[in-house]
Order: sequence, then C-alpha cells, then structure tokens
Amino acid sequence: MENETFKRAYTVRSYETNKEGQLRLLTLFNLFQDVADTHAALLGVGYDACLEKKVGWVGGSYSVVINRLPVWEENIKVRTWPSGKTLLTGIRDFAITNDKNEDLITASSQWVMIDLEKGRPVAIKKYFPEFEEIFKDIGTQVLNPLKSIKDFEVSDFEKQFFVRYDDIDINNHVNNAVYPVWASESVPYDFRESHDIEKLDVCFKKPAHYGDVILVQTKTEGLKTRHKIVDAKEHGREFSLAEIVWRPKER
Repeated sequence: MENETFKRAYTVRSYETNKEGQLRLLTLFNLFQDVADTHAALLGVGYDACLEKKVGWVGGSYSVVINRLPVWEENIKVRTWPSGKTLLTGIRDFAITNDKNEDLITASSQWVMIDLEKGRPVAIKKYFPEFEEIFKDIGTQVLNPLKSIKDFEVSDFEKQFFVRYDDIDINNHVNNAVYPVWASESVPYDFRESHDIEKLDVCFKKPAHYGDVILVQTKTEGLKTRHKIVDAKEHGREFSLAEIVWRPKER
C-alpha cells in the first residue's frame, strides 16, 4: 500500500485566475479532483482499477474553507489523504499551503462507489477489501465536518444557465467542479464584486447532462446564501444543493 498522504506542487497560471488574479473556483475544484484521482490510482482504487470491476467513484459532497485564494504566480502545495469511511463512502481531505507554509484552503469530501451498470451504491470492501487497511488507525478525522444542506421552498432570486459541451467530463455528465461555479455566479453582480467566499458546502444529487437547462434558486440569509440547482423545465429534478458563507472583500 502506498503512502497515505499525497502531495503535488503547482504554480498558479494566469489562465487559472479571475479578473482579480485569484485562483478560479472551477480550477480549485479541478485541483482537488486531480490530486484525488492520482492518489486513488496509487492506492489501487483509481479510475482504471475501478473500471475493470465495473464500479466507479462519484462525488457526494464537499465542505471547503477558504482563508485566502492563491494568486497568479504563487507556488502552492496541494495535499490529500483518506480521512475516514462508511460502508458505502470514502472520505478524503485536502489542504493547500504556499511557500511560506500559510494555510490557504482546507476541504473535506465524500465519495460514493457505485455499480456502473446498475447506477447503485455498492460496499467498497466488496470490490477492494485491501482498501480497509489504510483506515485501521485513521477512523474518521475530517478537517471540515460534512454537513447536510437545508432545502428551502421560496427563493429570493433565480438565475438560469445552459449546460455547455465543455462542461461534460469523461463520465459523460457535468463535472462536479461546475456546480459550485453556478452557485457562486447566481448572486447579484454588486454583491459578488464586494464579497469573497469564506466557506462553501455542496452536495451532489443527480448528474446534469448536455442539453439540460439549469435553474439556480437562491435564498439569502445575511452573509450566507443557499442554492438549489434544478432542472429549469422540471423543478423537482434536483442536481445539487449548495451553501456559501461570504465575507466582505478587503480593500
């Protein structure tokens, strides 16, 4: 069994930043996926190993705390490790630091193993019994407790998006990194201009596909916004729920 912690260094490129030179939210989630995919492969439970057994990992939820977003040309290290499990899910943590060893971002995530033919969750130990070994001395010690996001009935405002061809990933559905972007883009422009994300929780319910029209319904509660991402034509079809805590930008 490989080492339980995996680390990869990155330098933030200009095309990975927003208009303020900060790492894009989409890129942040892509970095999480990149190190998670690589580490899972080293542990023997990556994409190819799963495909041989006709199972796959599906992201269930994330809880992300952002002290500060990395900026253009900043050197960062992204660490990841398995931090816990249930019968049907694996929990994976992430931490991002810079050259000064400043703690920039922490995140916890939950992943479900599914039968690719039936589309149903399966017990991890049924397909990868050796995976149990790495949790003997770990238990469940997640950095950011994963939370249930409350639904709501009445939204304060709504915004519509269209699934682009570029949003579709290797699994032929919208990549999980896109949903947090939809949530963050759904708030009014003036509010987004004057606030940064401090904490973001997102859970994934059903995958969206090319051709779907996305409706993001948003409920505001002071510096907290809650988001319901649904099918614009069939509101009962929920793709994701998200909750964001914002803080005023430092000027």
